[in-house]
Amino acid sequence: MTDRATLLSRLAQSVAREPAEHPLTSRVCHAAREVMGVDGASITMDNSAPNRVILCATDMRSDMLENLQDVLGEGPCPDAFDLGEPVHTGLDRHAASRWPQFIPAAEKIVGTDAFLRAFPMHSAGDVIGTMNLYRISQSPLAESIDAVQLLADTLAATLLREPSALAEMADASAWSSRAVVRQATGMLVAQLGVSIDDALAVLRSYAFANSAYLTDVARAV
Repeated sequence: MTDRATLLSRLAQSVAREPAEHPLTSRVCHAAREVMGVDGASITMDNSAPNRVILCATDMRSDMLENLQDVLGEGPCPDAFDLGEPVHTGLDRHAASRWPQFIPAAEKIVGTDAFLRAFPMHSAGDVIGTMNLYRISQSPLAESIDAVQLLADTLAATLLREPSALAEMADASAWSSRAVVRQATGMLVAQLGVSIDDALAVLRSYAFANSAYLTDVARAV
């Protein structure tokens, strides 16, 4: 395992190499991908539906994987958030028994040989989000699991303590999008006379059936 100082130095250098005009949230996401030697990375915050926010994604596949978990409400990211510990999975039959809707859909995005990893991001003892990684092949990460968890917790501290990052998160369209989802859920509760969970399930089912983003369906409602 790379020692803590070396790992954090590599992270800082990677963030510094990203274009300065890019948001810090995007730069730390790309830095995580580079340091861990993976094909894609993403960061989500407040994974408790319907408040889950996709803060950043390095590529289209990462974005699509996050949207799937957003729409379906299942996958390694929500589990890592709820359990407070890393969750790793291939896209095999065993994984499909755990996430029956997510795994077949994820295969279409990253292929059957891909491997997904989700790490909880801790701050002051609480889980505030997840750092999520994928590789097209099942080759190991460039660092140990403990090192990656350290990186995830460091990113949590970076995002929460850096004024510019806090401003980016406060202004991010993702947060307003979640407000739209909550509003649409409330409208369905009133119109259909169902529970909040059932109303959210209706939104998710429609989004999944139409290959749409949950926020787009909410806006239509």
